[in-house]
Amino acid sequence: MPIGILLIALGARFIPRSTPKPAGRVDTAGAVLLALTILFGMYGITSLGSSGASVTDPLFIAAEVIAVTLGFLFVRHANRNAAPFIPITLLRGRGFGAMNAINFLFGAAVLGFGALVPLYAESRYGIQPLQAGTLLTARAVGMICVAGLAVFALRRTGYRAPMIGGFLLVAGGMTVMALAPHGLTPYGWLALAAAITGVGMGLSIPASNNASLQLAPDQISAIAGLRGMFRQSGGIVAVSVTTTLLAHAGNGGLAQAHSFVVFAAVLLLIIPFTLLVPDHRGSW
Repeated sequence: MPIGILLIALGARFIPRSTPKPAGRVDTAGAVLLALTILFGMYGITSLGSSGASVTDPLFIAAEVIAVTLGFLFVRHANRNAAPFIPITLLRGRGFGAMNAINFLFGAAVLGFGALVPLYAESRYGIQPLQAGTLLTARAVGMICVAGLAVFALRRTGYRAPMIGGFLLVAGGMTVMALAPHGLTPYGWLALAAAITGVGMGLSIPASNNASLQLAPDQISAIAGLRGMFRQSGGIVAVSVTTTLLAHAGNGGLAQAHSFVVFAAVLLLIIPFTLLVPDHRGSW
């Protein structure tokens, strides 16, 4: 509460006032089509996480077919509408298309990974639930220590270098976590790996949050919304698919270790996409 009040006071003092713009007509049809696309797509994906579910399940297939159909209708509507809910230019192209792909895969690898760390500590090493949950604290500490410095350095570093460096560190931390402990207790080993991933996140997240904003400074709110949507969608997909695989695995802890290696590989695959994002230094 005190921190929130302080932030509100600082925002009122230092954030400049903007000139109000006349409200335009809301694209209700586009908003409904996008919402239903996400709803059916995520419902189908999350159904994979239930016991005994598979990709041949009629419920999953029906939900995904409906989602693809609605997605097609949304894109067609956005192309034809003079003031679409989300401009189609924010979904494709060298800059925005690459960042949307990065955010989806980043969400799958990092958000999905974070949600499964406590479960991994419990299933592979028998660490108690409360202690396993504190592993995310180690990741948060690593992220906080680096994120502030990374923000201030963005005008000098640009976007690509921090993203590439951060992705490599997170992938390294995931790989360490998948390996058996060496010279440390299981908890200490996992905490070290979590801290490494936190440092990588602190380095990459500010850059990935700001990348492509300079391409459409008048659409920042829409870009930020799309960024969150793609990241959360990626995280949901990763958790649902991973839990489905764990449900069919004989050794859940070892299977989850393998999934961390896959997440690390996904982060390495993202790196070529960063080269498609227009780099930017200095002010907008």
